Amino acid sequence: MGVSVSTDWKLRDLRAVVLENELLRVVLLPELGGKIWQIEYRPRSRYLLWHHPRLKPREVPLHSVYDDVFFGGWDELYPNDLPEELNGERMPDHGEVWALPWECGVEAASGDAATVRLQVETPISATRLERWITLRAGEPTLRCRYRLTNLGREPQPFLWKVHVAVGVDEHCRIDLPATEMYLEEFGRSRGGRTGLAYRWPYLEGERGELHDMRRALPPVSGVCEFQYATRLEAGWCAVTHAREGLSFALAFDPEVLSSCWLFASYGGWRGLQVLVLEPCTGYPISVNEGLRRGTHRVLHPGAQVECELLAVVHEGGKGVAHVGLDGHVEPER
Repeated sequence: MGVSVSTDWKLRDLRAVVLENELLRVVLLPELGGKIWQIEYRPRSRYLLWHHPRLKPREVPLHSVYDDVFFGGWDELYPNDLPEELNGERMPDHGEVWALPWECGVEAASGDAATVRLQVETPISATRLERWITLRAGEPTLRCRYRLTNLGREPQPFLWKVHVAVGVDEHCRIDLPATEMYLEEFGRSRGGRTGLAYRWPYLEGERGELHDMRRALPPVSGVCEFQYATRLEAGWCAVTHAREGLSFALAFDPEVLSSCWLFASYGGWRGLQVLVLEPCTGYPISVNEGLRRGTHRVLHPGAQVECELLAVVHEGGKGVAHVGLDGHVEPER
């Protein structure tokens, strides 16, 4: 069938843009933060992104509380996560761009490939975010190219991250090329301890037992874990649905997205079962604290940050050993 793109759809009164080829069907919601709402792997009729079971997508105002309208899907977060003051301005919870309507248009379309361009300019941090989303014929790969530009007069402290919510169960495995992780003081971890650094993938519990953090848990566990890589050896992360032999992976430039955050609720946060993959420009959750540590960045007036990121679906294997920016996935056998 090649590649097609349509701008004639609606989802609950929101404009929807649909990109599809033989393998993937992708639904974008430009008016809701430029969100990628749905990625379907067509050979299995498998929807890969998680949606909140008790919330339906709708437009939300700036300064909304993110967790209370966390519809799911794939969001962009900039210039912060934690609501805090940057440059004398109080920033919204999880940043500005997830709640703003983005401009959207088809930049190129043929039977071989289609590209949709999305753009937003922020009212507080005076930054333009641009994202080009490309789908090529015959590929199980969604290609994203990003550019951030400081339009203002002040250096802008920031973090930028993608926030990709996926559904998981106890048969899923999480792979990440990290050596050092930090488990934040949030929720209830499987080891009973939080606020500590450890070597991925094994966390020592409060009784000295080792827990394999690659293993997702069932919702009855009541666990909720929030952590991030403080040392990342390469730019990728993945989750594998082991019973199906199906992996969903992100590949990115580690020079730009130098950390990867993981938020997992195995029934422990609001009764939800969800994993969020979050490649990010730095850590920790506070931009101001990261500036003091030298682990978050500043975007100077007129300066730009550019990055490529791929989302890839792969069949076969019990996990993922490596993902390249060419879209090649090396499975764990």
